[in-house]
Amino acid sequence: MTFELFSIIAPVFLIAATGYAWAKLGYSYDTALITRLLTNVTTPCLVFSRMTSLDFPLALFGELALLTVCATLIWAAVGYGALKLTGVPRDSGLPPILFPNAGNMGLAICLFAFGEEGLGLGLCFFVMTATMQFTISPWLASGHFSLATMLRAPIIYVTLITLGVMALNLQVPVWLANTTELLGNVSIPMMLVTLGVSLAGFGISNLRNSAIVSCLRLGIGFGSGLLLIWLFDMDGPMAGVILIMCSMPPAVFNYLFAQRYGRNPEEVAGTVILSTIAAFILLPFLLAYVLGF
Repeated sequence: MTFELFSIIAPVFLIAATGYAWAKLGYSYDTALITRLLTNVTTPCLVFSRMTSLDFPLALFGELALLTVCATLIWAAVGYGALKLTGVPRDSGLPPILFPNAGNMGLAICLFAFGEEGLGLGLCFFVMTATMQFTISPWLASGHFSLATMLRAPIIYVTLITLGVMALNLQVPVWLANTTELLGNVSIPMMLVTLGVSLAGFGISNLRNSAIVSCLRLGIGFGSGLLLIWLFDMDGPMAGVILIMCSMPPAVFNYLFAQRYGRNPEEVAGTVILSTIAAFILLPFLLAYVLGF
């Protein structure tokens, strides 16, 4: 079990550490460019390539979509109430609770823990959280809903195309399958390197608020995962992926949106770095529990 846990955790940690060391050594890394590339090209290709090649049942995608929405509603209700009780501002506290790092960390852990099946299940969860983040997060950060912002998210269109291909059982041309597979394979290591680079540039300006939100994200996430597994009577990789994804720290995009709209980005950055460090410490225990399903 120890070797199996190490085999899962080591690649995630080492690739993220590579990005962290790269930034600390003073080498240049265009985070904005890489983020745009991940958002607009490689991650959509990953979604299309894996979900159309794994013979993934459309009904299973619907089930995972429902689970993701249920999890988000739990995070929103419990998180909003907890933030009111603790006095942490909603604009800097709620988005990190609502939007976990299902991409940079979650997909990699699901892949290493459960192989291609885990990655396919994780992609469904990631697609839903990414879609909600690119629609709800700008609304929370800016204070008003923008249809134009939502329609600029490529992940929405790629998801619709992918679901259409799956529903109609269409055969993807070999040239398109190969192209999207090659581009998609770049995503996970690039996400982890970017995570490390981002963490190297973050600081903690308000330890109290960042610590509270970090505890809420990890605690509510883990608790909601257990609740959903019990309610829907899940086991195996499905249960493992749900618990992993629910237990992830906040996504780095929470900081990017907070910075863009001037919503306490320093506090959000502190939350991201604190909760990510805590998540790495707790990851062996989470995986030991998950692999027992």
